[in-house]
Amino acid sequence: MSDTHSRASREAGVGNDSGRHGLDREEIRQQAEETRDELRDAARQQAEGLIDRQKAAAAEQAEKVSTVLHKMADEFERQEQPYFSGCVNELAKRSDAFSRTLRERDLETLLDQTRHYSRQHPALFMGGAIAAGFMLSRFLRSSSQDGTQGY
Repeated sequence: MSDTHSRASREAGVGNDSGRHGLDREEIRQQAEETRDELRDAARQQAEGLIDRQKAAAAEQAEKVSTVLHKMADEFERQEQPYFSGCVNELAKRSDAFSRTLRERDLETLLDQTRHYSRQHPALFMGGAIAAGFMLSRFLRSSSQDGTQGY
């Protein structure tokens, strides 16, 4: 009699929720994966937006440096210092090229170029990284001081 009762219960769906729970688990797993993918995409978009803003700010700063260097080269030229004028002028041209590169290239291309350059010229790369870190720290320090002066 118990075999008949358990078979009837199974056929009626009573006492056997494993099929339904299996479906619920699968739905939950799919929803979790979709939510994870949405969050990852949103985070990626936010990061890309932040990187684009930082690239634009760095390009703007490089352009300002270029302007100062061009003025410095002109001043050396007026003082009849052609050697220093040429050196500073070359730095200004490189700063111009750097700002153009920042504006025109995407992040992946910039990273690839950086990796390639660091392998080809490790000493120059380290020196440039140190100089860039120094300039970035000064920029961030001056930016934070500008923000606090308004209060």
